[in-house]
Amino acid sequence: MLNYILHLAKEAERCNHRRLVVLAGQRDETLTLLRDIFTEFSDKRRIVFTWRGDLEGDFESEKLKNADKYMGATYDLVGIDLHESFVPNDLGKLAGTVRGGGLLILLTPALEVWAHSINYFHESILTPPYSKEDIKHNFIPWVINKLMESPGVAIYCNGKWIKKCNARCAEAHDGLIPFMDNLVFMTHDQERVFRRIVEIKSRMAIVLTADRGRGKSSVLGMAVGHMLYNKRCRNVCVTAPKKENLGEFFRFLRSTLEALGAKKLESRVKYLDPVSVPSTRCDLLVVDEAAGIPVPLLLKYVGHRRVIYSTTTHGYEGTGRAFTVRFLGALKRQKIHVRMLEMHEPIRYAAGDPVEHWLFSTLLLDSEPATIEGVDVSKLKYKRYKIEELLKNEQKLREYYGIFVLAHYRNNPNDFGILCDAPNHEIRVLEYKGHIVCSVQLAREGALGEFAEDMYYGYIPPGNIVPDVIIKHYRNREFAKKQGYRIVRIATHPDFMNMGIGTRMLEYIKNEEADWVGSSFGATPQLLRFWTRGGFLPVHISPRMNEKTGEYSVVVLRTPDSYAEELSRKFAERFVLLLGDLHREMDVHMARAILAAIPGSGKINLSDEDWKRIIAYAWGPANYEVTADVLWKLAKQYFMAKKKPRLSAEQERILIAKVLQHRTWHEAGRAVGRGDMYVVIELRETVRKFIGGEYNDEVSEFQRRFHGEDS
Repeated sequence: MLNYILHLAKEAERCNHRRLVVLAGQRDETLTLLRDIFTEFSDKRRIVFTWRGDLEGDFESEKLKNADKYMGATYDLVGIDLHESFVPNDLGKLAGTVRGGGLLILLTPALEVWAHSINYFHESILTPPYSKEDIKHNFIPWVINKLMESPGVAIYCNGKWIKKCNARCAEAHDGLIPFMDNLVFMTHDQERVFRRIVEIKSRMAIVLTADRGRGKSSVLGMAVGHMLYNKRCRNVCVTAPKKENLGEFFRFLRSTLEALGAKKLESRVKYLDPVSVPSTRCDLLVVDEAAGIPVPLLLKYVGHRRVIYSTTTHGYEGTGRAFTVRFLGALKRQKIHVRMLEMHEPIRYAAGDPVEHWLFSTLLLDSEPATIEGVDVSKLKYKRYKIEELLKNEQKLREYYGIFVLAHYRNNPNDFGILCDAPNHEIRVLEYKGHIVCSVQLAREGALGEFAEDMYYGYIPPGNIVPDVIIKHYRNREFAKKQGYRIVRIATHPDFMNMGIGTRMLEYIKNEEADWVGSSFGATPQLLRFWTRGGFLPVHISPRMNEKTGEYSVVVLRTPDSYAEELSRKFAERFVLLLGDLHREMDVHMARAILAAIPGSGKINLSDEDWKRIIAYAWGPANYEVTADVLWKLAKQYFMAKKKPRLSAEQERILIAKVLQHRTWHEAGRAVGRGDMYVVIELRETVRKFIGGEYNDEVSEFQRRFHGEDS
């Protein structure tokens, strides 16, 4: 066994590729084999990841739950113990840590046992009322099939080789590329992109995309260091979905400044969390893994003098295609010069690495929608697929999943694992001439029986997001006993957006046999309009904005009876109140979108005294401070009434910012993009639209006395 491992290592080194070895059998036996292999490579950098962290030796050892910390690190040999835990994300994170010429070693139960085993990941995706017996067991057999197909994989099972590698070398790697100022690049791609980045001009945005492992973060660090040294920028801000994403950037920034003898300049580079960026002025802003940040937030960054957006196209982070499809069009409308850069050459291993191909294929990281010339919406067909059917038809599976990859969802390998094995997840599609143009992932929730009582008194089950919200915030334990569908993801083929396809899909789903249909998502005004057009009503919003995404989580609901409308009106009462407290800083466009989604009822109903106080404010001597209470009543009823005067979008935003959110005049002006005095004057003009009818005489008298107007 060891002789063949040594042969594989030599072959991998010669090709500057990686090889994947599976050691399958009893856990103790596979750990012993791994230790023997590590001993043979004692001069190499080696690490093993296990669920328990219980394998020790003259090599590094870490628990799988800490895999995040090692993204960006480089090893010669990496062992991953999958006996007790096979979280797909772990594989996506750790496979990239192996350099060209290195070995990735997976420890698994005997393949025939592994295919039907239960591990930690299965336990983590189970939600009441389902049990382990309900697990589908699709993901691991899929992985095994991919292992058997890949030329870069060797499998040692129960004491014998059942499969050996037959991968071929690609072109030889060129080696290091020296550059001016003591800088060295791994690929010509890096050198080319470096030269273009340091040329960035004022009012320019650079968009850099690359598959994972192409060295984009490192070249960004080198370019920023070089620009600081040559005084092409004074101060630099850097952001990413997580600060940990920037490890490679800062490592190469430091090494570049050290090579240039200018280490002290590092103090001019400051990390900002994504939400803080718009309120900070930077000479140069670098946004790494930009696809993990919502597009509305990214667009706010263009106010900076120069911006570099960088993201992974395919890989564990895997949302870059959505970024390029959706974000670039919006960015170009900002009237700034956009420069597109793309990197192709891998830096840790030579092109054509078979392990990279196996990983992308297994985790669907490179899935794309079908190429379709055109679509007749009237001829779309609604279909239900079992995941088992799609796993047997890989082309259709990739069409289905590729739409999610290009959508606004931040996909990761766990999503595919859940779709494969979770007992409550289902698939729906719209097809045109046999090709998928709209993909939906559903989760059955509810039907909780005895769990409903426990939830009423505080138990929070995994999953069951919609029942949990209804019990927690509306104290209705009976709702959890009903069964419904939560729409986990819905996305349309990017070539056929804005054709009503998504709305048509919602119509089909509403006809499913369920007591309710709902969803939970990071809300934007555009997304809320989509859901409300489909008849879904907001019933909950998270108390605080997600600091990483800049979004509030909203739950929407549709029921065949009037229950969803009843809850939505109750939600509106609470939301209006909280706009002056928890949601005082909420973006007024977002607040307006939520209020616009509430089903209106009745008309504005104030007392005679209230109306006269409002008239005194609108036409007479009263100021805002002495009528703020009644103006709040007026604004609240306006947003909840069905019969009401027609206000412009800007007037509604002013009502929200000043009256409901209790902002100062200056804050309200900034919120709506106007000056203080404009808001002062426009609020009075807005209030005047509410007055009429039986109060005409009083209005006329105020006009005569205070405005010199004759009736």
